[in-house]
Amino acid sequence: MNFQPQYWLAVGALLGSLGLISGCAGDPPDPGIEFTERVNKDLAGAYQPSHNETAGWGATWQLDQQAVAVAWLAPVTHERLPLIIYLPGLGEPASGGVAWRQAWAQAGYAVLSVQGHSDDQSIFASTQALDGNFRGLASSHYTAAALRDRLSTLQKVLTEVRARAAKGDAQLAAIDWNQVVVAGFDLGAQTAEALAGALEPGARSGVAIQPKAVLLLSPYVEADARREVFAQMSAPVLSMTSREDEDPFNWVSSYRQRQVLGESVTVAGSVQLELNKATHKTLSGTELFNRSLKTADKGGDQPGEAPKSRGHKRGAKSGGGFHGPMQGEPAPDPKQVAAIQAIGVAFLDSRVKHNPAATEWLQKGVPAWLAGAGRLK
Repeated sequence: MNFQPQYWLAVGALLGSLGLISGCAGDPPDPGIEFTERVNKDLAGAYQPSHNETAGWGATWQLDQQAVAVAWLAPVTHERLPLIIYLPGLGEPASGGVAWRQAWAQAGYAVLSVQGHSDDQSIFASTQALDGNFRGLASSHYTAAALRDRLSTLQKVLTEVRARAAKGDAQLAAIDWNQVVVAGFDLGAQTAEALAGALEPGARSGVAIQPKAVLLLSPYVEADARREVFAQMSAPVLSMTSREDEDPFNWVSSYRQRQVLGESVTVAGSVQLELNKATHKTLSGTELFNRSLKTADKGGDQPGEAPKSRGHKRGAKSGGGFHGPMQGEPAPDPKQVAAIQAIGVAFLDSRVKHNPAATEWLQKGVPAWLAGAGRLK
């Protein structure tokens, strides 16, 4: 097995270049830098993928009078690239999940993130959100009709991607449409599940792709979900949840509900990562490297954030202005972040690139490396 610790060090360096970590000589120690160092220390003993320089952009496309945000991140190369379609969570922008998207892009994957305006951060300006009724807010976004709308939006985006590639966009023309992965967090996980075939009998996603693998962060499972629906999924699945994966919208009652998906998938090569301390915010991969470690150590709230609470009032307005429902979560645990990054990339390399070193590490190396941080099964 070829270990390359400099790969994960480069991930931290690039996150720093994005402004997620900063510091000046003479200033007090930057908790973001300390956190990155701790993540890199854990990653040094994990599976080591290839390393690529990356470039990206973000834009809003008007498709049939609908505003759709897209974000592109990919290796700087002239080679054909596997494509990961990433679908952020409810209330997130297309730029969400940057920690995971950066790791995937550096490992050699083009990543296209898609988020419609109706599901992005603008929802927090709604009357329900301002009243703290996040469960009521979520109820309209997880319906079958809302899912169909998201699938229709995604198909329009992919049609536009192909059209731009045909007109000479070299970055988009590099996509290998025979090597497509779907990945999603939270609400995006529901969409990704549908793309992989987790639909009621007779239903179709309407999106012209055949995923080679599926990566789900905080998978979505309805309270009365039938296990046979998830057994219909057509590609290997990596589902990731945690004992601390508490839905801030108060819509999914327990992480055990999310575990049902991983326990129901029957496709060979599927695995479920059950972490011990990864919060819903950690699984989102958004704004992980600039949050104070002191908050995690003390279990308190950061200045200006809404206080932690349980139930539908979580994330109500505070003196610092309105905050979303995940704002009161404690800072992430470095080992949990490292586990999501390393196991996610190893799964992709094993199932999409058929890398034997990745497969070996997933089968033999993960248990000892995870230790008490969780388990892969």
